[in-house]
Amino acid sequence: FVPVPLDPLVALACGLSAAFLFLLLFGLSVYLLWRKRRTQALYRGLIPATPTIPRCTTPVLQTSQSSSYGSGDVPFFVPPRFKRAPQPNEEKEEREYAEEWDLHPDLNTQRGSVTVGSWFPLGSIRPDLYQLPEEPSEWALPDGSAVRLWFALRYQQEREQLVVSLLRAANLPVQCQGNGTLVKLQLLPSDDRRQRQAKARRKGCHPQFNDTFVFQVSNGCIDQCSLKMSMYTVDHQKKHHLVGQVMIPLRHSELKETAGKVQWRDLDNESDQPLSKNGDIQVSLNYNQSLHRLTMVVLRARGLQCCSDSGVCAQVSLKIHTQVVRNKWTTVVKGNNPSFNERLTFRLLPMQLDAACLTLQLQQPSTEEPVLLGIVVIGPFMYARGRELEHWNDMVSKPQELVRQWHPLGSADTVQELQ
Repeated sequence: FVPVPLDPLVALACGLSAAFLFLLLFGLSVYLLWRKRRTQALYRGLIPATPTIPRCTTPVLQTSQSSSYGSGDVPFFVPPRFKRAPQPNEEKEEREYAEEWDLHPDLNTQRGSVTVGSWFPLGSIRPDLYQLPEEPSEWALPDGSAVRLWFALRYQQEREQLVVSLLRAANLPVQCQGNGTLVKLQLLPSDDRRQRQAKARRKGCHPQFNDTFVFQVSNGCIDQCSLKMSMYTVDHQKKHHLVGQVMIPLRHSELKETAGKVQWRDLDNESDQPLSKNGDIQVSLNYNQSLHRLTMVVLRARGLQCCSDSGVCAQVSLKIHTQVVRNKWTTVVKGNNPSFNERLTFRLLPMQLDAACLTLQLQQPSTEEPVLLGIVVIGPFMYARGRELEHWNDMVSKPQELVRQWHPLGSADTVQELQ
């Protein structure tokens, strides 16, 4: 193999190209080094040798008077604290505020939060929005065994909101000392089937709540509504036992007069409710949405006006719109206070809940026609009001339990209106 000599022109071109690339790389390196040093010089010019303190501020604490800052150091200042001498009027207001809370220390407790100065935790009651009773007798315990509940109502007309604040309760039965206490609130009549629930902050015969709830109700419907508050005790097995309840009719004029004022009511328990003219019936309701099954348990009756000793039976009818879908009967039981304890089930689709109702009639069998002793209709707002509507709504909102309640029996004239 014999090497071929290179052309002198080609060799010259290769040498010039290599020299040009070397000069280009050298120039680029010099430019980057110059730019880096220029940036560092600008950064040093932005940091003063000693910190400057505004004239309007008070002297601040400095760790070193002759400290110099390098390129990587950042100056740190302790912010000044401004103190203002309290005015005489403010001191007087603070003393009055402290004396007021000394009179009622129970209302200043907060659950799960810390109160600092005049700050109030989110979700707690603002005591300055409510007028506390001036007389100590307003906080006195009720006479006898009545259970008393303190609360406050405020209607915000521009927002169409009813604000209910539960404060405390007193004189619960002795057997409730070791149990928890809760209050369920419901606005009737209302399309909202949910019940607000307030849980007591501590156990005992004088529980405290200090909770606030908001109901959305229009200005035109406020006069037709009533607020129902029911108090329950919760035992160790998580079962709820009714202590008492109170129904408060809402009137726009009264809400203006009592806005923000603390009120109290004595609860009515089951034994205090008088018997109706035709007697009462106690039933339990449950609706299983997955099985499409509506269940009524006819428990017992009291105060019936029986015409003979032939006994009493209950006829339960499921009605959808105006059509009776199914009728079922219990066995015949004798006595003016009969106990049935019979379970009757019906098939009902979830979409039919707002169009269906249960009609219960107590009858005395006879040779000719059954003698009607009383009737009660339990259903949604289309068919029922008061206790019957509340019982139906409770059944829908509590699918895991049998909801039990007493109902007054209507007269025989009601049957003609329903048919």
